[in-house]
Amino acid sequence: MKIAVLGANGFVGGHILRFLRAHGHDARAVVRRPPAVPDADHRIADACDVYAVRDAFTGCDFVVHAALGSDDVIVDSTAPVYAAAEGAGVRRLVYISTGSVHGQAPAPGTDERSPLSIRQAVPYNNAKVRAERKLQRLRERGTVELVMLRPTIVFGPGSRWIFDFADRLRTRTAYVVDGARGICNSIYVENLAHAVGLALTAPDVDREVFLVSDAELVRWCDLYRPIADALGVDFDRVPSLSPPEPRSTLKQRYVDPLRTSELVRALIRHTPGHVKDVVKRAIRRGRPGAVREPSPSISAGPMQVSASDVPAEIAALQRCRWRLPNDKAARILGYVPPVPFAEGCRRSIEWLAERGAA
Repeated sequence: MKIAVLGANGFVGGHILRFLRAHGHDARAVVRRPPAVPDADHRIADACDVYAVRDAFTGCDFVVHAALGSDDVIVDSTAPVYAAAEGAGVRRLVYISTGSVHGQAPAPGTDERSPLSIRQAVPYNNAKVRAERKLQRLRERGTVELVMLRPTIVFGPGSRWIFDFADRLRTRTAYVVDGARGICNSIYVENLAHAVGLALTAPDVDREVFLVSDAELVRWCDLYRPIADALGVDFDRVPSLSPPEPRSTLKQRYVDPLRTSELVRALIRHTPGHVKDVVKRAIRRGRPGAVREPSPSISAGPMQVSASDVPAEIAALQRCRWRLPNDKAARILGYVPPVPFAEGCRRSIEWLAERGAA
């Protein structure tokens, strides 16, 4: 079988491409820009260009949609990719969504059946929810089978979850929230690639959605401590902050969902540029200046950070109290993560060391 991996230049897409090839699959890289490393089987296509994507998919039986982009691209790429897959005669599309459609701190009991909302405080979450819903509608009247995977914290060599914390440790701006004791719904990137391989070939999974993660219950301190150890930093001296719980604003609850609705987005696309500029200037003139409450600085040895530095998204992630379940993926796909969490950490630290970052 021939598999196209859309977004193969990215962290997740690149690992999926290499995993599939390493396991004997004929996989084609579909990328927006030429790959940094020469690849004999690659196609150049923008995910929102239906004709270019259709040509890139030609001859492929399966497609993995792992392309990233802005929130607009996340939503707007779904229809061109699905139509291109239909035009190229693709049998199944595997879409890499995110467990964050349930929020950064999902409620206890959350699983694939839990209702989703487009009124979340994080625009990325709302974009992914819209993308999932749009793909489901396309499948209702389309011919290409659809399977969606929801990983959350995808880590491994090249992951921002690894490099960013290491970089903060080096620049003395590292911190954790509430001791980093919250649950980290992690998945080592090779485990995700393994789940993709199963989703491509499993029978009777059309229109199914699967949460996927590592086998172990992982806390944020379990992910961050090995990084600190590799850099010779005492993890227990990294500042632990407790920012106040954020309150959703009227903009987050009403304006953002309206602005990102399909009707408003369609109107915006057909609005002349000069009209958009006038509206933007009027909004900027009427917008009050942002006022932020001063926060006390917290230090740990030479490190200095402030509670106001913590984005609400990060605070919610590190305060998570619910482990998203793998049960459905295990039962239907036969998903058993092949790489233990500790081994994934070891490989990630090795990658940091190879780049002189550890």
